[in-house]
Amino acid sequence: MTTEYKTYFGDLHNHNHVGYAQGSLDRSFEIARNHLDFYAFTPHSYWPDIVEYDGKISHKWKNGFHIARSRWPEVVELAREFDRPGEFVTILGYERHGTQEGDYHILYPDLNGDYELIEDLAELQEFARNRGCLLIPHHPANRLGHRGFDATKLAPEVSPVLEIHSEWGCAEHDRAPFPYKRHTEGGRWTKHTLQYYLNQGYRLGVIASTDDHLGHPGGYREGLAAIKATELSREALFDAIRNRRTYAVTGDRIELDFFLNDQMMGQELSFTPDRRIKVHVRGWDEIDRVEVLKNGRVIHRDFPVDNIPDNQSWNHPVVLRFEYGWGPWPALGWGGTADWNFAIHVDGGEIQQFQPCFTPGPFDEFRRDQILDVSSNRLIVQSFTALKHQVDDWSQKAIVLRIQGNEETKVSVKCTQPSDCQLTQTLGELTVSNEMLFTRPFPWESAMLHRVVFQNQWETDFDFTDAGDGNQADWYYVRVIQSNGEMAWSSPIWVNSK
Repeated sequence: MTTEYKTYFGDLHNHNHVGYAQGSLDRSFEIARNHLDFYAFTPHSYWPDIVEYDGKISHKWKNGFHIARSRWPEVVELAREFDRPGEFVTILGYERHGTQEGDYHILYPDLNGDYELIEDLAELQEFARNRGCLLIPHHPANRLGHRGFDATKLAPEVSPVLEIHSEWGCAEHDRAPFPYKRHTEGGRWTKHTLQYYLNQGYRLGVIASTDDHLGHPGGYREGLAAIKATELSREALFDAIRNRRTYAVTGDRIELDFFLNDQMMGQELSFTPDRRIKVHVRGWDEIDRVEVLKNGRVIHRDFPVDNIPDNQSWNHPVVLRFEYGWGPWPALGWGGTADWNFAIHVDGGEIQQFQPCFTPGPFDEFRRDQILDVSSNRLIVQSFTALKHQVDDWSQKAIVLRIQGNEETKVSVKCTQPSDCQLTQTLGELTVSNEMLFTRPFPWESAMLHRVVFQNQWETDFDFTDAGDGNQADWYYVRVIQSNGEMAWSSPIWVNSK
């Protein structure tokens, strides 16, 4: 495909106790640096049209706004301290609630530390234009007047992308996976979903971010922003967002390229009747299907999961997932947070890439999920799990590896916590069945080495042609669904009418 752009993964919308969420400021920056390319902490800062609600919730919100204002200098200081262009980029921003117009987070193009809480949306948009800021609408699918995104007030030059997935759920369409069920006073409203907006002529790229309230940037299964930029710098990231070279993932860091007539995602093309579409996907599990949509309807499906491995399959890396954290149900009244310390050894093969899958729970101020050391044949991990504070009761975390090896390659997991235990399997054995690691007798913690996934099932590359008559503008985007339920959505490409 193209070598001009690299794909970077990060979180542009995240909360901690500077505001009205949980978790310390230092902890959030440390977690982000441990496993993301870029990070914007966006404290809850103001709500121009707030109304009084029952109980003490209004007081909690308003007190959170006061905390955010008073501690903003600390946010700026930490953003500057942690910023390392080329390695890890920090972005300053904060959140504006809006009952009638929807919620936005504002992102600054530098670390100068502005804190302009402009109440009128049109004035805020003008400020963003002049200052070079981005305004990103999020959880759009709430109903109008109930903090749903009012697209009639969109300023596309400062709001080129829409956050379509977070811990709230997915706003692709009203029957999409990941339904709205957290934070919210209602489910998804059809008229505030991505497909509806696109059908109305709005030209919005897509991202995801966590909107996590446990101070855990990049929480697995809550959403990540994927940005195609020339380099890992704030300037390059902002240029990519403005040009909609972005896509959304739920958890696994799926690599996605999408071209139409050699123009990449986010672009607008003059009318042409002939459209050659190219798609390249690299997943971290079996790819169940890749779908190309035109004007909201699937026009092409590719099913990598149906590919059959052959004698040449070992010439390419396999994907192997080590998942850990099954343990006592809270209903049993026993058990707690389990500390994990383990090493994954590969004998007779090479670790080419890896991906951490660290969920935001259990909330713990002092513990950290960390990759302590990595080499071509070993990965050392410190982590912790419990069935507490989790999205959808998902207590497991994971490390996923791309390993170049063969049937005789041995993979060993050696734990020192929660107990001294070990599991060894060959990749050949893991083509037939997964295998469990029990740290102690039932019902204590356990883990699993999944079955291996061969390259022709975790990667796909295809192209096909489509045509249009030019009577209307057409929009296309790509949707990826892995067998484990993790997903990705590209920003659209538009072909204008005659």
